[in-house]
Amino acid sequence: MGQQDLARLEMMLGRCPLPPGPTIAEIGCGPGKLLRTAAQLAGAATAVGVDPEPGMLAQAKEFEGRVGRAESLPLPGGSCDLAFSSLAMHLVSDWAAAAAEVHRVLKPGGWSATWTLTPEHVSGHVLNRWFPSLAAQDLPRFRSPEGWLHALTLSGFGWAAEQQVRMLRQTTLGRLAEQIRSRYISTLALIPEAEYETGARRLEQLGAQAPEAVIEYEMIWCFIWARR
Repeated sequence: MGQQDLARLEMMLGRCPLPPGPTIAEIGCGPGKLLRTAAQLAGAATAVGVDPEPGMLAQAKEFEGRVGRAESLPLPGGSCDLAFSSLAMHLVSDWAAAAAEVHRVLKPGGWSATWTLTPEHVSGHVLNRWFPSLAAQDLPRFRSPEGWLHALTLSGFGWAAEQQVRMLRQTTLGRLAEQIRSRYISTLALIPEAEYETGARRLEQLGAQAPEAVIEYEMIWCFIWARR
């Protein structure tokens, strides 16, 4: 677990105070790295991860994995003290349905917490210089966080807020070239293959010339939290 991911979880739990032994759920949990750490930090009695990909849930450890989507959560009503997601809302098409489902599964006084990247982040992504159509693919997916805030309030949450969080990160040219070949972000599968190959080869050339050269870039997050 990276220090910035840990900081995001600690901020989330600071904004969303939970009772002893809470039940927490992560929507779009993937293999569950964030959920396991959040459960440990919160002293959770029960942790449930929801993801549409059974292959991701096959890696589940120390939590219960359930196949499902945000628009139709496989969780009982009024069962969770916290339902959170990180880098998942850009994959959800119906935000109104997802907000209603989060409201349904939370206990009275329970918390919704969402981490997403902003359109500003997408427009200034460090990879845009090598993959020119990346932003055009991602901007329709990373919609304005205010839309999710609005969906939460319409679904019945009595209180909701958002906060922009900027985090500076570093990598090296060599590491970035390796990550590109692993298609570490899903958008790389959406751009034209010729553009992907051209950009990947250019990065590999630069990485071979100066593998330890440092690249700094900024992650521009939006954190949205709401209380039922």
